[in-house]
Amino acid sequence: MPPGDPIDVLVARIGTDLQRLEDHLKTSGDKRCKVRFPRGFLRKAQHFRARYWFIRDANLKRNVAYSLILSDFYRWVLNRTDLWGTPREMIIKEAICLVGAVAESITKDAMKGHCGKHTGYKPRNAKMVELGIITADLQAQLDALWDWRNNEHLFMLAEWEYGKYELKHYNAAIITVRALRDSIEKWVITKDAP
Repeated sequence: MPPGDPIDVLVARIGTDLQRLEDHLKTSGDKRCKVRFPRGFLRKAQHFRARYWFIRDANLKRNVAYSLILSDFYRWVLNRTDLWGTPREMIIKEAICLVGAVAESITKDAMKGHCGKHTGYKPRNAKMVELGIITADLQAQLDALWDWRNNEHLFMLAEWEYGKYELKHYNAAIITVRALRDSIEKWVITKDAP
């Protein structure tokens, strides 16, 4: 954008004003106040329930929708702020873990009646390949997403997490869960067709 572009000017002013507000609040004893979060970026639960219409468990469908709203919030922070370093990486990590939990829940619902109640995530993915629901490539992506998701368990980590999470990992997680959604949706439509 050319210098003086109205969006650049607005962004610079908002950033400066937010910093001035934070500085003022720190000197005045952290007075409690809230900045209005911009409307229109976060999609509504209804949107996600419609996108995941095939989830049979109504409670799960709602909770998946709520989780995807949180994913939108993470996306806003990552795309609309200059947050950097460890805080940025930890938001990326949490976003990946959230998407992994969504994938886990979707597979659990889809494989009800095809896998035992206590069948793990990766064996469910293998069953979906066997049933022709997903490809072996998508299975590998889902399994990799699960490995990233398990970084939620801090006690299991053998090394520091610094320098480990990048936006490309979150984007890959989103692409993977969308491919899972599309595959299950296609399967549900096909198996229910006369």
